[in-house]
Amino acid sequence: MSRHIFLIIGLVLLTLVSCTTVEPTAVPSIPTTVITVVATPTLAPVQPTNTTEPTAVPAAAPTATQLPPPTAVPNANTDDLLALVQAGLSANAFDGLAVLPLYAPWSERPLWAVHSTGFRNYDLNPVPSHFIAIYTYENGRWIELARQNLNPENDETIASPDILPEGTVTQVGIDPAYVWLAVDGGVGAHGGAFELLRFDGTALHIEVTGSSASPGVGYLEDLNKDGTPDLILRQHEAYVFCYACGVRYLYFQVFTWDATNQQMVEVSIQPMLMGQQGHPARQPTNRAVELANAGLWADALAQIDEAQRIAATTTEPTDTYTLEWDTALIHLYYDAWQAELDHTPYPLLSRVFFGDYAGALAIMRPYSHEQIFSAGTPLIKGTMAEGYEAWVGQYILDQTNGAIAAEPDLAAAYYLRAWANFLLNPANSQIQSDLEQAKTLEPNEPLFGNTAVPSVNRIQFAPGATSATINSQVPAEGTAVYVLGASADQIMTIDLFTDDIDMYLDVKDSTGSWLDGQITTTMWQGNLPQTGDYVIRLLGGHPYADFTLRVTIPSRIQFALGTTSTTVQGDLAAYESDDYILGAQAGQTMTVNITSPNNNVLLTIVGADGVPLTNGLMSGASEWQGQLPATQDYIIRALGTEQPAAYTLDVSIK
Repeated sequence: MSRHIFLIIGLVLLTLVSCTTVEPTAVPSIPTTVITVVATPTLAPVQPTNTTEPTAVPAAAPTATQLPPPTAVPNANTDDLLALVQAGLSANAFDGLAVLPLYAPWSERPLWAVHSTGFRNYDLNPVPSHFIAIYTYENGRWIELARQNLNPENDETIASPDILPEGTVTQVGIDPAYVWLAVDGGVGAHGGAFELLRFDGTALHIEVTGSSASPGVGYLEDLNKDGTPDLILRQHEAYVFCYACGVRYLYFQVFTWDATNQQMVEVSIQPMLMGQQGHPARQPTNRAVELANAGLWADALAQIDEAQRIAATTTEPTDTYTLEWDTALIHLYYDAWQAELDHTPYPLLSRVFFGDYAGALAIMRPYSHEQIFSAGTPLIKGTMAEGYEAWVGQYILDQTNGAIAAEPDLAAAYYLRAWANFLLNPANSQIQSDLEQAKTLEPNEPLFGNTAVPSVNRIQFAPGATSATINSQVPAEGTAVYVLGASADQIMTIDLFTDDIDMYLDVKDSTGSWLDGQITTTMWQGNLPQTGDYVIRLLGGHPYADFTLRVTIPSRIQFALGTTSTTVQGDLAAYESDDYILGAQAGQTMTVNITSPNNNVLLTIVGADGVPLTNGLMSGASEWQGQLPATQDYIIRALGTEQPAAYTLDVSIK
């Protein structure tokens, strides 16, 4: 099979995987799918002590869009250059090569860049890295001055492109003392990789590298208006739900050239320091930073613009470096979110990301309080977010926590936080207090008039029982939700019995995270990681479909110190069961007997690995003895039959 066919098939498979709506195993934090590495040291730019701007590049310096054309060189045949470079490569290492004439005002020699194009050949071992080389033409021959692999020694910390279409390597203008090259390549099915390189006349340096789940990672723009282009990396989280879902969390990394230290440095939104104590612009600047960190971008913009207005009218020296960068970055985010809101497929969450809680509330207002706080809420069912309820809950919870910390009187944030906690755990006590706080802060809002929390279907075991069984129907919303309290390190088994082939279950902890364990669409078993509530949902079934839900948490058997056996007594209703669990080692001999008045309590033993030792339903057994196959926990189940019965369970291990 040719490498092109292999790569095309691989990309198609990656696309299919990235667009699936199967629920992931855990609610992600934001952002999670981006990696950015600064190849140079990460020292902060040297800020002047006199609070004036750093020395700017002269106005005549070329920008990314103002580079003059390269100097023409007679008799320099670039076809010969490409042939020379190709001769030094493994056969079919890349789809091709390209040559880029360079502008270098400081160089007495004309320069060209040669780089690989197309796909890397994955049939080779090791897989070649895309590269860029710098050449000059002297005395009728081509001379290589520098070469840089875009993934040096297959370093996984470097964002290495898999594909470089022609035209994706360009010369940009940052500091006229160097030649700068921007590389905007592709990774996988739809990801992007960006690298910024600097040629100093001797070596070619990777200055900044970054990757993202989406193409078009980097671009240059003079954000702070100092005359020097800055590098902006779009590090947006494209997998808020799934890649094809189209909902994104916006996140940028911005780098600027520090001419003093001769390196690209990352800049971020920062407060004015104590050196500006008492400056009239310090309070609105730092308030803008606080609001920006809380994701309240419109409010942050208003504050930073006010800080700029005050700084322009005061005679007191201003830390213009901090103020200008805060202004530039807050405007960057504000403008990007405004554009994002025009085409997001799930505006409720995007409004929350932007900090527009009034806009989010307007989306909720057409529905009643009872509809919003229901298992099949129309805010999710039938939308892009269906199947991602826990994701929505966790994202909104994270955002509202920050917003409330910065704006304690933001009533809509309390209401949205209550809804987020309802999605994660409808038994959370904070739901009620947040609903009441929203009503207190904004009593005239009709949506806040009802502070009732829907009743929770809480599973309770009978005294002494190790399981509970629910026989019911899926309600009209098509979703049934149950809450169960349990302790850390217990083993829980959940079984769903239904004739509805579309119904399935999932189980999460109180934070909305899916639990690890053995799972099918109708069964879950695993160790509980913490003490608290666990949420069990039945989904995908038709309204009013019948089901039986059985939840079992075995009681742990422990032998008294110095003994090798114990006895347990219990009572069973008809067709019910009690489960016990004990740990034992491979090679030990275990003996288990169940006695009951009419010998109608049967015995089943299953290892924690799922391998059965005996099945009373199949064999009618009430006793078992044998050598244990593995060191692990074993679940012993006393099975009731047609009549209620008392029983005695004897267990010994030698």
